[in-house]
Amino acid sequence: MTAENSSQYPHFLAVDGSSWEDEAQPVAIAWSLADGTIKTTLIQPEDDWHDWDFALEDLHGINQETLYQRGETCWSVLRELEHDLEQPSVACDDAPRVEQLLEKLYDACGRDVSLEISAYADEVQNPQIIREVREDLQLSEQMCDDRVRLMLEVWARENR
Repeated sequence: MTAENSSQYPHFLAVDGSSWEDEAQPVAIAWSLADGTIKTTLIQPEDDWHDWDFALEDLHGINQETLYQRGETCWSVLRELEHDLEQPSVACDDAPRVEQLLEKLYDACGRDVSLEISAYADEVQNPQIIREVREDLQLSEQMCDDRVRLMLEVWARENR
């Protein structure tokens, strides 16, 4: 996605978890930049993170071995995320879930969450457009980068 007429996109963020439990840890994260591009990365588990739901592994296609081999450390992820955000506010598809997973990520670094999190759906004027965009672009509800792309596309269609 590219910005038209140098317009600035809001920052969107989505996080995939290891399960739906309270003990879930973040396994992948995606966020958008002001120009509409999307960054995504896998997150290497901390030594004390043991929660894992194999059914979710089938849905998002991420297994534990891949996280250890290709994931970035929590410090690296936070450093890059905070560097990329021009303001500390992000809109998310599932704000309570994102807050829970971000808390785990920040806690691993001994820090408090420094982002203001809001629900992007609260800003959508026509909720039907969410389903239309998901179907038009054949986006997954399971993968964080697809969810960020969905939020960007919905915002772009409503703010053209």
